[in-house]
Amino acid sequence: MRLFLLTLLFVSSVLAGFGQYVNTDEVMVVPGLDEPISKREYRVLNDLNNVRHESYLADYLVPGDGGNIISRFGPRSGRMHYGTDIKMAHGDTVRAVNSGYLTRSGWGTGFGNIMVIQHDNNIETYYAHLSKFLKRAGDWVNKGEAIGLAGSTGRARGTHLHFELRQDGTAFDSELVYDYQNQTIRDDAKQFSTLVALHRTLKPKGYANNAAIPEYYKVRSGDSLWVISKKYKTPIKDICRMNNITESSVLRVGQPLKLY
Repeated sequence: MRLFLLTLLFVSSVLAGFGQYVNTDEVMVVPGLDEPISKREYRVLNDLNNVRHESYLADYLVPGDGGNIISRFGPRSGRMHYGTDIKMAHGDTVRAVNSGYLTRSGWGTGFGNIMVIQHDNNIETYYAHLSKFLKRAGDWVNKGEAIGLAGSTGRARGTHLHFELRQDGTAFDSELVYDYQNQTIRDDAKQFSTLVALHRTLKPKGYANNAAIPEYYKVRSGDSLWVISKKYKTPIKDICRMNNITESSVLRVGQPLKLY
């Protein structure tokens, strides 16, 4: 397996036009392999696994026993809230939603004690405001394994878990995947391997139980980018990018704005 991975790394480097040095000092132990592998080899292994995962999101678990959402994904208090805040009691167990490599375990501005897990398909999960770490950066964690305890560290009003789902660095509404009230994965999510594909399919239907989101929105009297962003859970920067405007642009009544 190690020789196969190194061969893939060499071929991919040549095809890309450069020979990238593989830092074998940054190694990790992955269950099922007979020896440690580098982080770069792990990414190659993930890419191979991605081909086999046709419904990868169906394997995910909810991050804890809390089912009550106290703050959803979307614009909040003048800025974008990129996660889902789940009500939990102080000391409640927070679990890894899927297996992966724990890339971060420490203090984050606003987040307080935060842990980040790198999963297959370039998906990352964030767990913030923790009161205690049960694992540390560099550890491999298994799906459902306890990684920390809920708390209120950082910028938090009351004890809760701030949970984020990201793919390739982009945050997605976790309610596209989870039915928190019933502590299950949504049926729609079980059909997809990536958050990008899920987002593209469910965006027109609305997020969670909210109203359907039109592909194009016609500006009304009293509208602003902030109002539209909040109503349809679409970051202002995304609205600006899709419509080639800036945050200071003046909206005209009747102007069509693309939302996805």
